[in-house]
Amino acid sequence: MSAGQQLLILAIPVLPALAFFVLALFGRLIGENAQYVAVFVNATAFIFSCFALFLVITDGPISFSVSWIDLGEGGSFSMGVLIDELAAVMIVVVTFVSLMINLYSGAFMEGDSRYAWYFAVLNLFTASMLGLVIAPNFIQLYVFWELVGLCSYLLIGHWFEKPAARDAAQKAFIVTRIGDAALLVGILIFWRATGTTSFAEISQAAQAGFIGGLLLTAALVLVFIGAVGKSAQFPLHVWLPDAMEGPTPVSALIHAATMVAAGVYLVARTYDIFVQSPAAMLIVAYIGGFTALMAATMALVKKDIKRIIAYSTVSQLGYMMMALGIGAYTAGFFHLYNHAFFKALLFLGAGSIIYAMTSYNIFDMGGLKRRMPITFWTMVIAGLSLAGIFPLAGFWSKDLIVAGAFEKHYYILFGMALVTVFLTAFYIFRAIFVAFLGEPRTEAARAAVDPPGVMTVPMVILAALSIGSGWIGTPVADLFGGFVTPSEFAAGVLAIEEHAFSYALAALSVAVGLAGIALAYAMYAPGREHVAESAYRRFRPVHAFLDRRWYIDDLYNATFVRGAMALGVAVREFDRRGLDGAVTGLGRAVSWTGERLRPLQTGGVQNYALFIVISVLALAAVVLGDALILAAGLLVLIILGSIAVGVRL
Repeated sequence: MSAGQQLLILAIPVLPALAFFVLALFGRLIGENAQYVAVFVNATAFIFSCFALFLVITDGPISFSVSWIDLGEGGSFSMGVLIDELAAVMIVVVTFVSLMINLYSGAFMEGDSRYAWYFAVLNLFTASMLGLVIAPNFIQLYVFWELVGLCSYLLIGHWFEKPAARDAAQKAFIVTRIGDAALLVGILIFWRATGTTSFAEISQAAQAGFIGGLLLTAALVLVFIGAVGKSAQFPLHVWLPDAMEGPTPVSALIHAATMVAAGVYLVARTYDIFVQSPAAMLIVAYIGGFTALMAATMALVKKDIKRIIAYSTVSQLGYMMMALGIGAYTAGFFHLYNHAFFKALLFLGAGSIIYAMTSYNIFDMGGLKRRMPITFWTMVIAGLSLAGIFPLAGFWSKDLIVAGAFEKHYYILFGMALVTVFLTAFYIFRAIFVAFLGEPRTEAARAAVDPPGVMTVPMVILAALSIGSGWIGTPVADLFGGFVTPSEFAAGVLAIEEHAFSYALAALSVAVGLAGIALAYAMYAPGREHVAESAYRRFRPVHAFLDRRWYIDDLYNATFVRGAMALGVAVREFDRRGLDGAVTGLGRAVSWTGERLRPLQTGGVQNYALFIVISVLALAAVVLGDALILAAGLLVLIILGSIAVGVRL
């Protein structure tokens, strides 16, 4: 690879990083033009990413590095670039989604008091994710992993004047730190056992048996815990729904292409290491399957449109983890790729509604279909793709996951996946039917209109991808031909191997999804509100259980949060009563002693001579231990003391 090509590849993460520094330093001067800087940088990074993908397709993986830290005999750490098929697709997805969100944000964030700062951090977020994706080793990945967490904290808390936003940012930062600490320990185990942090070299060491058994499983589980934190999997999922306090375009970026995608990407990146430990793979599979089902149940009863979509993200990420865990690598990564488009679209659609009527509650809406037709139809497309309805993009990757669980004989996970399909279709169309059908329930809903074109154009583009992105890899796609046929592209870049398409399983999953949509219509279509009310009254305890998030947050508050607060109070009281009291008491004792010793400071030379003699005699007595010296000293002391007192008087 030529030096020019290397510079072009390096520019992909560097350009958004430069945009951050420019906007952070000169944002006040740039003002409302900050969006143009961000859009230009992301468009350029997207073009360069497409070029990198082209190079990978034609010439194979891109890899180069330089020595970063030299530890002598302890080894060294390098920093470089690794863009293989997995990373090539991922950087295209990240830069494209980021470009759409930067376009959309111009109107959505108009008038914000920290407009330029918002775009600055948004671009640092993109740069951090790109740096993570192209990292060839754990150490470099971890640096950008932490930067991604920092950016999420800043963006979730962008409106820090609101207590809810501040609390949500802190919660996200603290909860994900748990996973980050586990990831760091896992990295250190790999380094100590193999002498390297390179993904490729650790994989080779595991295959050669230099690390294996319980130690390998422990390291992989710790790495997975890091992914659990970032990708909001059980039991560290609790931060993601609260993260909806941030601006809606931020939610789209976090859920579609950056923060939460990082965990799934980490497992996919280290997949050839994970497969060396069947136990670690099972943990990944069942945590993913349980998370998918659990989060889908929580979304059933939510009224906040952003939280409904947020729980769908947790659930879909669980799908991806389950697929990776059962060995369906293709299905997991393919769903990550498709999910980016329809999830970004769902959040941007929710943002359009919020922009139009400043409300998050779906039951404050109604009748928006006629008033916001572009938003309605794009949301329907995204909802159908999320539900896995043929022929939209989500169908193809969801079918691979469901079929993979069945064909690999994970029948419990297969059943959980099907139930999740039903619940997903139900909750997303519950939100769509309530928000868009019927008559407006509030004055804000009556006055709502579609947002400006700068917001709707990205939604239309994402809607097209929500329909067509999944067709890559299907036999019919080869009819289009071209330089590289879609199936060749999928096999080489998306790693979609030949898959015996099961019409029976596909029909079953689509039927289950349609059943979920039908039930949502039966309960929430205009004029059928009484059905939902009746179900609510009949299943009130179940509703409360789901609305309180399975009481998991309450459990954490009762144990970890209150325990930490009690410990803090105890430390504070110890500091106030113990340390402060001791220092104050010592000060008083010194003061009291000084007051008592003050009369000894007479200014008389004979008094000071007396004290010197006393000290010398006492030291001699201690060192020599001679009773005669002690007796003589006492006699001299009495005589001198009498003289001193006489002189003083």
